[in-house]
Amino acid sequence: MKKFAILLSIVLMTGFAANAKIRRVGFFGSPISGTDYTTFALANTAAVSGDTILMFPSTTLTGTVTKKLTLIGPGYWLDPNSTPKGNANLQAFAGIATLNSLIFDAGSDGSVVSGFYGGNVYIKENNITIIRNCELTVNIAYTSPAGTITNTQVIQNYRVAINSVYNNGSSVTNLNVSNNLINYFSTNPGNTYSGNISNNVWAFDATQNTNSLNGGSSTLTYQGGIELGGGAYLLQNNIFISYTNAAAASNYNYFTFGNGGNSIFNYNMGIQSGVAINWGTGVGNTITPIANAANIFAAFPLIGTTSADARYQLKAGSPALTAGAGGTAIGMFTGNYPYKLSTIPTIPTIYTLSSPQGNNPTGSTIQINVSTRGNN
Repeated sequence: MKKFAILLSIVLMTGFAANAKIRRVGFFGSPISGTDYTTFALANTAAVSGDTILMFPSTTLTGTVTKKLTLIGPGYWLDPNSTPKGNANLQAFAGIATLNSLIFDAGSDGSVVSGFYGGNVYIKENNITIIRNCELTVNIAYTSPAGTITNTQVIQNYRVAINSVYNNGSSVTNLNVSNNLINYFSTNPGNTYSGNISNNVWAFDATQNTNSLNGGSSTLTYQGGIELGGGAYLLQNNIFISYTNAAAASNYNYFTFGNGGNSIFNYNMGIQSGVAINWGTGVGNTITPIANAANIFAAFPLIGTTSADARYQLKAGSPALTAGAGGTAIGMFTGNYPYKLSTIPTIPTIYTLSSPQGNNPTGSTIQINVSTRGNN
């Protein structure tokens, strides 16, 4: 297994720039001095601007970043035997790295975090990218006293929440929230905002509440209002579905927009319900009947045998396939940054690893068959 681990590390490293130092936390092979660390805190202290910290399964990411770093975890939903199901053949070593609490402070401009599960990210610096994570809360403009934060990118995350903690006149510019399954969105009216909210899915399903049937309502998305805080957002190519019952008369749309008068709504889709979505200023927004709920996504409202995130792929014949400008598709798997299954990071990975000689071969040599892929 140590030979396998070393090989895995070599393949992973090929995706990074040659002049960047790779530091590893929780590596399960023989440690190398100056490369391997037992905790993120030790690796973070040793790292210099431009370094990458690779977090292996069963490690925890927590602390404050004050330099430009790329933080990489293994992704999520990697076990096809989990409940709800993960995706097969994406990563040979299924496991997660947990994000607890991570602060991007002054000096961290240009940092990236990808491939982690859970926790809170606090943004106090410009040009921070949150990409391909699961179950994160992104706290934008975490500045007190008031300040200006620009170019926060929240892309391809599963069950991500967008939150602004302070309500103190801070300014958020060029916020990009794209191709996510969004869990919650609330930006305080006391701040100013501008940016793009595109190709996301808000999908609440209250019809199934057991893991064996549907993944449980806690694995889906938040039921509630969307507080835009007076922001000058462009909302386009998003899908909003709140599904509690197949009968229109008893189904209620819990998605409402607060303080959205400064935003533009283009080519979004909502489901017909007890209280229909009232779009703001814009064009091409549509309402589809409640009877179409099961025709929009690959496995909605029932997950069936589909993986937890693949269920939000558009179904053949879905009205969302032609709901965008010029008859284009909308939702999290479309547009410039299509969602990637299992929030797999953008690095090469080994997805199958085996030996035709079995686990305990005789002799001094062993044949290893390895399959790798890029995940851009």
